[in-house]
This record gives sequence, C-alpha cells and structure tokens, in this order.
Amino acid sequence: ATYPSVLVGPCGIVGGGSGTDGGDSYSNETNGLPDNGIGLLRRCAAFRSENRLPALTWGSPHHGGSIWRCSQPKVGLQGNRSIEDKQYLYANANEAKRANLAADAHLVGGVGGGSNGEDRPPTEFLRMLCGRNNESDLIMDGSNPCSLKIMDMRPKSAAMANRTQGYGYENTNYYRGASINFYGIGNIHAVRDSYQKVCALCLSPNTSDIQWMQLVENTNWPSMTRLILSASWQTAFHVHYNRLPVLLHCSHGWDRTSQVAALSQLLLDPHYRTREGFSTLVEKDFLSFGHPFHTRCGHGEGKNEQGGDEGQLSPIFIQFLDCIFQLVNQFPDYFEFNPRYLLLQSEHIYSWRFGTLLCDSEQEREVVAGIRQRTYCMWEYLDSIPDLINPVFDRATSEKAGDLLMPLLCCLET
Repeated sequence: ATYPSVLVGPCGIVGGGSGTDGGDSYSNETNGLPDNGIGLLRRCAAFRSENRLPALTWGSPHHGGSIWRCSQPKVGLQGNRSIEDKQYLYANANEAKRANLAADAHLVGGVGGGSNGEDRPPTEFLRMLCGRNNESDLIMDGSNPCSLKIMDMRPKSAAMANRTQGYGYENTNYYRGASINFYGIGNIHAVRDSYQKVCALCLSPNTSDIQWMQLVENTNWPSMTRLILSASWQTAFHVHYNRLPVLLHCSHGWDRTSQVAALSQLLLDPHYRTREGFSTLVEKDFLSFGHPFHTRCGHGEGKNEQGGDEGQLSPIFIQFLDCIFQLVNQFPDYFEFNPRYLLLQSEHIYSWRFGTLLCDSEQEREVVAGIRQRTYCMWEYLDSIPDLINPVFDRATSEKAGDLLMPLLCCLET
C-alpha cells in the first residue's frame, strides 16, 4: 500500500530468463511475470519491513549503473536469511554486469571488463573528486571487487539496535559480490529536535550575533545536511564512475531513503534540474514511494487530537528542500528554478492550499481520497509564476557539463 502501482525489477526475475543462482526456472511467463515470479517477489517483500522490496528508481541509459530503494530486512537476533532476497539482488547485479559489458563493447568495439571499462577516468582524477573522503570505498580496483553496493542511511549502531525488534541490515557474507556501508543520518526524531532548535534560535531576541554561526552549528542541522549531501554524492559516484547498482535503504525506506535517492538523481541527471523534471522527481521518489506527508506534517491534526502522533512529526521534506537550496546556490547556472521556487514549496507543505503533498501514500491519495480530482495542483501553480524561473539557467551548459555535479567538498565533510 506504500509503494507505486508500477514497479521495475531485475529482468532475470520479472522478465524471464535465469539470472539467479538458486536453480529455479523463470522461463515461462504468466500474466507478465515468469513462473514462480510472483511468489518469489512476495517472499522477497515479506523479508523487508512494510513489504517494501527493492525497486528501481533510476537507471543510466549508458551502462549498468542504477539506483534501487527498499526498506530494512527482517534479520532479527537470529540472523534470518531469505533465499528469494538473495536471488533478487544477485539478479540485479547480474543485469548490471551485462549492461556494463554491452556498454564497453559499444565504446571500444569489444567486450570490456564491467566496472573497469575503458571510459573510466584515471584513479588520481577520482581521488581528486572525492577529496580523499571515504576513498577506500569509492575508488574501486582489484583489491575491493564489488558488484552491488548497499548503502544504509542509518548509523550502524541504530541498525544493530533494530535487530532486537526483528529487523537489522544485510549480512554481506550471504550476498555474493555485495558490500555495505552506513552513513549515520539521524532519524525523524533527531531531525525534529534539530529543527526546533533552529526555530528557537531564530526567534529568540537574546541570540548573540557574534556567536551566530557556532550557535547554528550546535543545532546539528548543518551537520545533518552535510551527511545527506555526502551520502547522495557517494551514491551518484558509485553509479556514475563505478557503474554499480546501488541499493538504498534506512528503516522503512520512505524518509532518509527518499531524500538521498532524489538528491543523487539531481546530481546525476540534468532533466531533474528543470522545473518539469523536479516535479517528476518529487512525485516519484516522495509521493509514489510512500513518503508519509500526512504523518510527518500532521495535516489536519492538533497535538492533542485522538489519532494524532506528535512523535511521528518531522520536517523531512523541509530538510530535503534545504539540501537542494545548497546545490542551487553552488550551481546557479544548472537549475531552471531559483531559491524562491523552493521557498514556496516549503510554505505550501503546510498551507493545505493544494492537494499535491497530502496523504501518506499513492493509494490514499489516488484511490481512497481522490485528491488529484478534487484539489488544485501545486506544480501548475508554481509553473504559472515567471519569477520562479532562474534567469541565468543555461540548459545547454547544464547538459554539456557532464552527468555528475560535484558539490563543494566542505559540504561533504562529515
């Protein structure tokens, strides 16, 4: 119920053919899925929190690099495993290898070596790009072969603690060719507390101007912004330069995962830096993939009303817009919209003037409430305001600048 009505998965699972290492046959297609395909997907989903199985959100048109997203696995204290989950991710990695080999063959007239194709930049150039930040993980060579990168947005301590509740993180000993890293982004409670500190700081008449920068830093809001931007940059780096399928998740896969998935696509794809592309990005990675706007923003609920849960309130989308604000200020020529475009969105999250950012899932919005037919669209309103267009935006420059924006290293240092 919290996922889009249409999902994209690895061809070896949902499109026929082998591509798994379990010996099951997926040759005969029925109702668009191979034999045992639906059962495998259901068992794979059952192994993930809220049944949110890995699904594609962005794929490169040139090679096998791609971004996938899901929720945490149900590992628990017993170290539970799922053969179907392993098969699904193995098929994912296999399809990426196949696409990389095809890309190498197209570029050099022969079959190359997957992630070490002929178009890969020199190692020193890559080191310069990453500023020697997490270099051992970002720079792929023969010493650290990897065919699938799993990026857990949580602190590792939080992921380990979740095992006591029946969840946890992937044990890569059971996922062939996979590696996992943790990125330490705070949960909704940390974001809410930090936001409240920022608000209190801005509203206090006793705030010291001399210590302003240090006081803002003490709220932890800037540090969390840097963590999110760093995780997004590393996601984009693995996809663009290492040509890997990257699997993103946090706990439920609809807060931190949505932020990092969307931001990494902004860094990778010039289309999402246009107004049309940005609205598509938000509709896809926040609305369709089930970011709970109603729960996080408390639409229509007072603090003391029955059914309201103040502990679930958190300005996740505001934080996402702040991250984009940093990128727009660093790369003004590459975005079709200006900062006021982001400011108006932040206002209309809580204005209730539009139905675009209401409800907790696509099913609630489209089926239960019929929001699209009964309310005005925020994107149409924003597109009707000429002042929101960035006058220095150069579409040709943005597209020719390469597929990967590089934020200032000071924004990536954690």
